[in-house]
Amino acid sequence: MDDMRLLQQIGQETPPATPEQLASARGRLLAAMTATSPAPTTIRRSNRRNWRLVLSGMVAVGVAAAVTSVVVLAPDQLGGDAPVARADASQVLRNAAAVSLRMPDLTPRSDQLIYQRTQNRQSIRESWMSVDGTRDGLVRETSAGGTTETVIPGCRNGRMAAVKGGQVVPGRTEQCAPEPAYRSDLPTDAAAMRTYLAEHRSGEAGDVNAAGKDVLFLAESYLRPQTRAALYEAAAAVPGLRAVEHVTDGAGRPGIGIAWPSTNGAEQMVLVFHPETYAYLGTSRYTAVITHTVVDEVGQTG
Repeated sequence: MDDMRLLQQIGQETPPATPEQLASARGRLLAAMTATSPAPTTIRRSNRRNWRLVLSGMVAVGVAAAVTSVVVLAPDQLGGDAPVARADASQVLRNAAAVSLRMPDLTPRSDQLIYQRTQNRQSIRESWMSVDGTRDGLVRETSAGGTTETVIPGCRNGRMAAVKGGQVVPGRTEQCAPEPAYRSDLPTDAAAMRTYLAEHRSGEAGDVNAAGKDVLFLAESYLRPQTRAALYEAAAAVPGLRAVEHVTDGAGRPGIGIAWPSTNGAEQMVLVFHPETYAYLGTSRYTAVITHTVVDEVGQTG
């Protein structure tokens, strides 16, 4: 069973929470937001840019330890008789955080690859990325115009194969630093995650549009569930978020849209979550997560 199906099963099997459970859950969530964590490890800005080019439109559904005390808020408890899409945006993100914590904590081996299949409007993108950044990977894009493949060289001993036109150039190498597809050193509580986002922001202080893209960048990474939950909790504290009705992801799947504040005329970013399981689906009209798993070789899909 892949992560998306597991999330759906969790949502279907979780009974509606009682008022007492809801109050207790909110208390735990608030406590998590004020917790402390070791200082996060610095990530190179060049890595961030490279991964955005390689992983555009990709998202990871984290794998983490099951937490039996977490209460998943049922849709009809978010806003009375109102549709779930009209719920408070911050609460939707907190629900997504709670569901993330219900996932099993499975750590991929360093010699494995992260496989992701996403849909970007009318094209399909598949990628096989090295867990520790040392193995060769591949990105395959399929559209009406055909299929293209781009080799992603692994970085070993500070050198990697040179690539031209998506293919390795025989006998040529260049300097590099490994860019792992899996990060286990990121914050695992909301307070530390807010600090991390502030210290590693891509824009100026107060640029909410840039901050939203930073959240999206991490959401498109393979994260431990504790880290994914911390990311959603940190995002929930951003002022100006709103829930949007009648949104679809890049595959046309309906969901709850969380609209990020935009400035300077920038296009508004809308993150889409499943209306019942709160799994991250993609971005409104642009991207959709189809499959996400860990494999041993390039070409494997599960």
